[in-house]
Amino acid sequence: MKDARSSSNAERALEILLILGDATAEGFSLAQISERLGCAKSVAHRSLSALRAKGFAETAGRYGHYRLGPSIPALTKRQDRLEPQARKLRPGMTEFARHSGLTVYLILQAGLDAVCGEMISRSSRRHFTMGVGARIPMGVQAGSVALLSLQDDEAVSRVLDANAHRFPVFPACQKVDREVVAAQVADARLRGFAVNMGYYLPGEGGLGLPIPAQGAYEADVAVSFTAPIELMSEEWMVRTIDELRGFLAVGAG
Repeated sequence: MKDARSSSNAERALEILLILGDATAEGFSLAQISERLGCAKSVAHRSLSALRAKGFAETAGRYGHYRLGPSIPALTKRQDRLEPQARKLRPGMTEFARHSGLTVYLILQAGLDAVCGEMISRSSRRHFTMGVGARIPMGVQAGSVALLSLQDDEAVSRVLDANAHRFPVFPACQKVDREVVAAQVADARLRGFAVNMGYYLPGEGGLGLPIPAQGAYEADVAVSFTAPIELMSEEWMVRTIDELRGFLAVGAG
């Protein structure tokens, strides 16, 4: 019983951190946090108190509201696992963004979510994510589909099963469910890159290029970009992905 309760408390604290990650400087109220968690305010408050004690959460300027605390950026500055990969890919991503005028993202997996690790934009068009650190369910957007295409069938099934309830409620322009995402992963394996044909923003699609880890100290990542649907013919997609590969190879070299 003690182990189960401890696990539940830890999961609740992690959920609160993810919730606060979506907050503005104004933060979220206890009522908003407990509603998102689906628990009583007293339960959410206990977890918040523990997070505040370690500096992972803090009270915001507005009374009764909470936001992420100073321990989060402190830990982030110490986490350099992705930086060597980002350093290799950044020049190529920057040149591709300059050449194409498209917004480019570096995407990595964090459990059942995909996280934007880097965003380079030369475009004033609407962006799919809100920038670095934004999280979306694995299986949403071309970058996370590209990441799934690198995994074996069993691993993909585990992620899709766990996220199946999240796909239908994620804001989208078309129907997205487990079967749709599974088909996108299968298509990405055949093509060598993932395609989003306007599922999430009107008139806006995108492509995702999977980049497997090179060695034990790297992680699988994907470089993705948004593009107007009217551009995304088969010929354009293949040509543009080849251009991206070329820029990344030159940048890494």
